[in-house]
Amino acid sequence: MPIRCLLVMACLLAVSSRLEAADKEAGIKDRFEVVETKLTPIAKTLDKPGPHDWLANHREAGQTFAQYVQAKPVLKSERLKTMHLCLIGDFTPDQDRVLKLTMEYLGLVYTVPVKVHRRLSLDKIPDEARRTHPTWGDKQILSTYVLDRVLALERPEDALAYLAFTASDLWPGEKWNFVFGQANLRERLGVWSIYRNGDPSKDADAFRLCLRRTLATAAHETGHILTIQHCTAFQCGMNGSNNRVESDSQPLHFCPVCLHKVCWNLRVEPVEYLTSLEKFCRREMLNDEADWYRDAVELLQK
Repeated sequence: MPIRCLLVMACLLAVSSRLEAADKEAGIKDRFEVVETKLTPIAKTLDKPGPHDWLANHREAGQTFAQYVQAKPVLKSERLKTMHLCLIGDFTPDQDRVLKLTMEYLGLVYTVPVKVHRRLSLDKIPDEARRTHPTWGDKQILSTYVLDRVLALERPEDALAYLAFTASDLWPGEKWNFVFGQANLRERLGVWSIYRNGDPSKDADAFRLCLRRTLATAAHETGHILTIQHCTAFQCGMNGSNNRVESDSQPLHFCPVCLHKVCWNLRVEPVEYLTSLEKFCRREMLNDEADWYRDAVELLQK
């Protein structure tokens, strides 16, 4: 066969492959669209923000699914397939138990293995990245130092996300008192703290509250790493938060719009995915969340 014919056939095959890939991608998008359309009836609208709440102080337009795709988000892939943790400082036995459950939960939410990459003692954090809060006296770590000078310098090659977890309080710089967590979206880096989540050793209710708060922060910050912006569509685990009362009022689960983004990104089968989250929440007696996942599964199966 002449070389010219071989080249033409190769070109046709390449075009055909691209068209098949495009058709497949369109099918994937359509398949996950049902997550948003079928689950909207059980989504709760946002209440009007109070004067100290996030949306009263930060103007945010939100992010539709189409806008999410257009943003060329960070995607789970054959290359980016693991979540790595850097543990900073020491943890009590009950805090360590919260950490292990959080690792399990993150693995379910983002469908990747979650591994401890390294441990870093507090004495390795330099003085310029630590302070004592001028009013409250809390000892704090500069979150941007952790992101830029610790995580960014050693992110594993296969990391979908490289996250730091600490029992120390965090603050992000001038004019801020503290943060529960912080993420660097495009660099796939994040840091969060258990410090303000309560004492998990007090009793069973305190442990469950601490766990829920930790799960919420971890899933939220990792959502940002996958390029999901703060949600303004419904009550959602991706809502912004300015204070503890506001954050405690927000659900763990993602709203239908944000869940659409997550399922599309991870390429997960929605019913199986949500069922695994329901089982985790039911086991840990997070029953309101488990009920929401159960109702979502029932709607998707209709």
